[in-house]
Amino acid sequence: MSARRVALIAAAAAIIFTGCSQKYAAERDGKKLGHAICDLHNATTAEDASDAKADIANQLGDIQSKLGRSTNEDRKDIEENIADLAEHTVQGNEALQSQDLAVIRRSIQHVVEDSDDVTSAAWEGVSEGLSDCDS
Repeated sequence: MSARRVALIAAAAAIIFTGCSQKYAAERDGKKLGHAICDLHNATTAEDASDAKADIANQLGDIQSKLGRSTNEDRKDIEENIADLAEHTVQGNEALQSQDLAVIRRSIQHVVEDSDDVTSAAWEGVSEGLSDCDS
């Protein structure tokens, strides 16, 4: 095998592995956000809810800074959904909490449908993290 061919194969492998690495990191970051949303859902005090909301804001900011591809409108919608979830959690209204989670999941799905592979991986990670809310 020629040196040029080996270099081409190595370059292609590096591109593939970099893409996989980015998708894995994005998915991991998304799961962190999903877990933070579950923490809000499961909060038992106003303080716990406030702490969870702060964690959610940090996780959203982290995803936004790394990917920067989700639109501000998408993020605003999800933040509004999270504010509703926080309010209903503090009130102890389980029916509205479940409804809020469904709306958050639907909003995330809309973002995934309009995103590239790495951004989709992040938001799919959020969905996976949200699955913990169901258990």
